Amino acid sequence: MKNIIIIICILISNFCFSQNKRQIDSLLKLVQNSNDTTKLNCYNLLGKLYQSNNNEKVKEYGLKIIELASKTKNQKYIAAGYLKIGVYFHLENKFDSALYYYNKTILLSKAYNNLIIEADAHQDLGILYSNMANDQKAIDELIIAQKIQHQLKNINKSADLLNNIAVIFIRQKNNNQAEKYILESIALMDTTIQKGLLGYQYTNLGIIYENRSQFQKAINYQRKALLEFSQINDSRGMAACYNNLFLSFVNQNKIDSALIFNNKLKIISKKQNDIGNEFFSNLNFAIVYQRFLNKPVYAKCYLDSMREFLPKLNKPEFYTVFYQESATYNLLYGNKDTGYFYMDKFLGLKDSLTSSENAQITNELQTKYETEKKDLELKQTNTELNFQEEKNKQKTVVLWIASTALFCTLFFLIIAFRNYKKAKKANKIINDQNKILERQKQEVEIQKNIIEEKQSEIISSINYAQRIQSAVLTGQEVWNKISKEHFIVFQPRDIVSGDFYWAHVLPNGRAVFALADCTGHGVPGGFMSMLGNSFLNEIIVENKIFKADEILNRLRDKVIAALFQQGQTEQKDGMDMALCVWNKMDNTIEFAGANNALYLVRDKQLTEYKGDKMPIGTYLEENKKFSAQKISLISGDMIYLSTDGFADQFGGEKGKKFKYKQLEELLLEVSEQQLQEQKNKLQRTFIDWKLNHEQTDDVSVIGIRVG
Repeated sequence: MKNIIIIICILISNFCFSQNKRQIDSLLKLVQNSNDTTKLNCYNLLGKLYQSNNNEKVKEYGLKIIELASKTKNQKYIAAGYLKIGVYFHLENKFDSALYYYNKTILLSKAYNNLIIEADAHQDLGILYSNMANDQKAIDELIIAQKIQHQLKNINKSADLLNNIAVIFIRQKNNNQAEKYILESIALMDTTIQKGLLGYQYTNLGIIYENRSQFQKAINYQRKALLEFSQINDSRGMAACYNNLFLSFVNQNKIDSALIFNNKLKIISKKQNDIGNEFFSNLNFAIVYQRFLNKPVYAKCYLDSMREFLPKLNKPEFYTVFYQESATYNLLYGNKDTGYFYMDKFLGLKDSLTSSENAQITNELQTKYETEKKDLELKQTNTELNFQEEKNKQKTVVLWIASTALFCTLFFLIIAFRNYKKAKKANKIINDQNKILERQKQEVEIQKNIIEEKQSEIISSINYAQRIQSAVLTGQEVWNKISKEHFIVFQPRDIVSGDFYWAHVLPNGRAVFALADCTGHGVPGGFMSMLGNSFLNEIIVENKIFKADEILNRLRDKVIAALFQQGQTEQKDGMDMALCVWNKMDNTIEFAGANNALYLVRDKQLTEYKGDKMPIGTYLEENKKFSAQKISLISGDMIYLSTDGFADQFGGEKGKKFKYKQLEELLLEVSEQQLQEQKNKLQRTFIDWKLNHEQTDDVSVIGIRVG
């Protein structure tokens, strides 16, 4: 788990590019009727905008820059073209070619004193070394880039580079060094110009505290980062925060809170068409369902979804994560051969990313770069001597201009000093107001923490109630006595379920089984289900009543009496139920239903046996009795009982209900399959239909094959 968390954090930190479609369209229009210098600037910006999703476009604009710069003899921009070609090879994972072009860019930018391109090249070279697991060279290059940006007074870029250095130390688990660089970055960042610039620094501080197992501090910093990103609408940063908050709650075994943030990660990823983070949201679901909730079917669904993203992402890091999690899944659930297969692929790919071949390529190209660098220094020395005489002639003009500038500077300094005094007075008023706002903010934060603590206690209580409910539901040993070929799909909407199933095997060759849907869901529905379960035990097991219609009549009387429903028409609590008494001596079923039906599939034909149109509870026609239907069975028949949760679920492309007709077609489609395959198909169909919609109601389906 720890290794996967580290890989996820590093991968998300590397996705820092974003495409702005509107900007691209504007630049393409500007290129059509502009001079050569403007075109070069546009090509350079277009290359940067395409870095996140179109490698070929990056190469295309790099070549256009080189072609136009060579034609116009604009040597400074040739370096920018080489840098784009290097980025293209980097994105294509061709590290040796990328290394060559980055070093070529640095030599050219030094030759023509293009500090901006030189800084970008050192930064990209640092990221490349980081991808090649050469952390020391990565840090060296990023430090050079940071010093140049600081020299150019690009303060925010300088701060970002300090933060990038911290990311490498996080990967090395050197939390103290990482924290040092992040704090330097925060101190340097100029947040007075624009709010919301400290998101990635706070994110990385959260990861550091996560590594130290200081989970509350980690969560607090991720929340601060989320606030920063929301101010500038940075969806990539917000996605990183949702992922890190998921990991913090998982590490504390707070699965419900973790799933809340992973759902937010899934929603924002789909909205932004961000397949990288969508991949990670599926990974997170797979981890939770496999390692915490023990739902292998759901875990397998999300692993399959991860596999579908791999060709689109086409990066070895994502394959590494998928192979490792697939190996863990298969080994955990006894598929040893498949598990060892994925483990071999994981270890092989992991070793290839840090192979000695990469180190050899790096050393060879570095030697070539140092040689070219020395040649360039000799040429620069000769060039400087030639230009020295020309510079001396210009000194006189420069001195005259400097004198004029000094006089103007003194004049403007006097005006600036007067404005400073006014601004200082205004700042004092603003600071007093900020202190008041800060106190109010702290009070709100305290109330928020109290609410979160109470929410956590409530969720813990509901989870305990769910364990009690699970213990009361009829166990597998009873269902196996009824029929060894059966399945139960039981998926509550809110942890505790208003649906419940019940079964009992009688010594006289009969078996009674039922599926019920109580009023409401969650905790209220759970109480009703416990009440119904208890009454069925009393009526059938203790009082030995075995007629289906009589059982429902007695159950209705007990529910009305227990809920004081007699004469209170506004009280609508109760339950719907399908109940069967199976006489195995003559292979017949006596069926009675309260608003629920029984489906029988025989020879690829589905027959619906409808129940009475009234609930088990108060009803307008109080004296009306439940009726029973007798059904003859033959070997191979499939019996299905279902509550309304499956049919009433909203989803699909148009967000409509699944409906009973579609459910009947699905039951007919799966009826000849093995029972476990039927269950898997129903669960997968439900997940695919629901998509991002909330689950509407508790979902329960029982299938039994007649032997």
